Amino acid sequence: MIENFYSKCTISKSVLFLCLIFLPYALNQKYYDSRYDYYDIDHLVQNPRLLKKYLDCFLGKGPCTPIGRLFKQVMPEVITTACAKCTPTQKRFARKTFNAFRRYFPETLMELRRKFDPESKYYDAFEKVITNA
Repeated sequence: MIENFYSKCTISKSVLFLCLIFLPYALNQKYYDSRYDYYDIDHLVQNPRLLKKYLDCFLGKGPCTPIGRLFKQVMPEVITTACAKCTPTQKRFARKTFNAFRRYFPETLMELRRKFDPESKYYDAFEKVITNA
């Protein structure tokens, strides 16, 4: 009985120790995952057909590539927080992409804005942040 008690206490202490180590990391995630920071953004922004496919993905009008799914998933947070967890590279990526959306597909960009910021509360701050990137 006493051995069982000590065994449970040891396991509980181990779990508590792991939580104390990893919890601050989970709570303080400063940036989004940088695994796609290598992406050739210039190729994307110079290809209206590819840009349109990404817009269709974001709007739920077409299939998404793996990278498109990831961007679609984080886009609401990126816009509402004005890219607060974006690295400088990710901010430049957003600036180039949204500038290309504006140049080639201004009506579709407005639709995207309405989808992710229906009350027009966040998008202007997001634009301001990425413009300075």
